[in-house]
Amino acid sequence: MSQHVVVYEYGIIRRASEAAGGIDSTQNTEVFVSDQAFDLLKQWAFAPHADAVIHFFLQKGKECLRFKNYTGIVQTSDGTQFEILPKIAKNDTVFIARQSLLKMLRSVADLPFHRLSQAHLQRADQLLWEIFISAFIQEMEQIMQQGLERAYQTIETEQTFVRGKWLPHRQDALHPELLFTAHDEFNADILPNRLLKTCVLFLAKRSQYLPNQVRLRQLRFALEDVNTSTQVNADFAKLEKSDRRFNRYAQALKWAKVLLNQQSWATAGKDVNDSLLFPTERLFENYVARGAKRYLGDHQVSYQDDLHFLVDDHSGKRRFRLRPDLVIRKDQQTVVMDMKWKRIEPTLPNYGIEQTDLYQLYAYGRKYNANALFLIYPAHEDFRAPLPPFRFEEQLVLTVIPFDITTPLSSEIEKMESYLGMK
Repeated sequence: MSQHVVVYEYGIIRRASEAAGGIDSTQNTEVFVSDQAFDLLKQWAFAPHADAVIHFFLQKGKECLRFKNYTGIVQTSDGTQFEILPKIAKNDTVFIARQSLLKMLRSVADLPFHRLSQAHLQRADQLLWEIFISAFIQEMEQIMQQGLERAYQTIETEQTFVRGKWLPHRQDALHPELLFTAHDEFNADILPNRLLKTCVLFLAKRSQYLPNQVRLRQLRFALEDVNTSTQVNADFAKLEKSDRRFNRYAQALKWAKVLLNQQSWATAGKDVNDSLLFPTERLFENYVARGAKRYLGDHQVSYQDDLHFLVDDHSGKRRFRLRPDLVIRKDQQTVVMDMKWKRIEPTLPNYGIEQTDLYQLYAYGRKYNANALFLIYPAHEDFRAPLPPFRFEEQLVLTVIPFDITTPLSSEIEKMESYLGMK
């Protein structure tokens, strides 16, 4: 049985052999894992590109690892699965943190997570991996209800009689009694079905949740006449040429690609078999932007707007493109917003705001001739209302506002709209 470890962003990972005074499993800011799992993560931490995800350091002479601002799933080659959850509020439960991650994942348009339903969100007491498996199964069951697609396949074989077309140039001279023939069969053993079956078998070996195991077993039986894919990456590449008959397969195949290849925005290595990781700040940006576009219907909302540059060089060429997270326009008014996945601390002199973020907002305000500027940070127990405004100039004011990912998206956008001052 593989070990499952839940840890929050920036949580510290230590060796279980160094645990003193017992292990408090309720505090996910510090977790203890087997020496083997620790060593595999440590090796990965020194691999190219992994430093953006995980950091190795010493604390009081003890080796420690810390995941950075990435969330998702990492599995080491010994079978230990790490589930990294977002962390902003001090008292967030695992259920709330996992549900918040699922809500933000639903805003990722180019991956299948946007198909996660409200029912999936309510199952946040389950492991993240099992929720993903359940979503894939749901797509597969819809396909099965409509029936598998079939196509004519050319079957080449040796047999004692002619069926279809005899291929004399393929004849084995040592066995003249066997004829090499080719014939067409109308069956379900086609590329998309092979990839789906490959995913079903892959998940059947890795799911530890009984209801998922039962449903995967039923799918495996329904796909009994379909072979598996022997070259998954190449077969997924071929799918781009598939015809429209397979449009109804699209979401199931997207899930299969994610779950089989562990497609993500991070890079794994040989010590980490599977990784499904996402930079949390990017998820947060997508989530807020998706809500603004959906619920600010009478506003023009632009995500990652790129109309302006910071400077013109000596030849008049524009350089250093500006790309604010959100530009909201209505009539002759313009509001520029940036989003940061950081914890605001109202008791600190600068609230935990980076000075470079203020420089950036000031540049946006000047170039966009903005009526107002906003910095959006995740809400938590000590940050429920906007901070007192910052004034760059008489007509250029910055407001720092909270955005609560644990409440309905529509209500948070409505609250955000009330701060805009656009009439």
